[in-house]
Amino acid sequence: MSRTAIDPLLTFRRTVLGLSWLSSHSGRRGMEIHKASDGWRTVAFAAIAGIVVVAATRGPARADQPASAVEALMAEYTRLWSAKDAHAIWTKVYRLDPGQTFRSEADLSAGFARLEAQGYDHSDLLSVRGCLLTPKVALAVLRFRRLKSDGAPLVARDLASAYLLRKFEDGWRVTTLLPFSSSARLDCTSASEP
Repeated sequence: MSRTAIDPLLTFRRTVLGLSWLSSHSGRRGMEIHKASDGWRTVAFAAIAGIVVVAATRGPARADQPASAVEALMAEYTRLWSAKDAHAIWTKVYRLDPGQTFRSEADLSAGFARLEAQGYDHSDLLSVRGCLLTPKVALAVLRFRRLKSDGAPLVARDLASAYLLRKFEDGWRVTTLLPFSSSARLDCTSASEP
């Protein structure tokens, strides 16, 4: 039985891409690309290889299901931030580790007062992405715009922020606020549980 009959991919390689196995009597083993004057086979091969590489590095296009609770909390956090509800954020979202920007609900309220003095009204959430680093530790990235009451941007560019979260008995909480540039790109997929 020929290799082509048992290997449909080999048939594809031969007929579409112009690849063939070197004959065993030539003393060389492996594959070669037939030289085609029009070069379309090489272009097709490069295009297919590029698609495979992009698909492999991007991962699935669907949402990260294990992180859905983290993403929901972060969307709620943005809603509470827009409402300038320091009490709800402090009691339902934050459980900050020592050394963070906000040390108390009063610090958070003062932060809102500073933003309002600059004209801040609300935030427009552009995206939220979360993933579980372990079953009890997560990373989240928010991309957003800070807007004035007339809808004009408070700052001329989109903003981003990153957070570490931990799962406690009463649910996910933000423990660390991380510096994060809006030009940075970060994407991850949740770790699979053992």
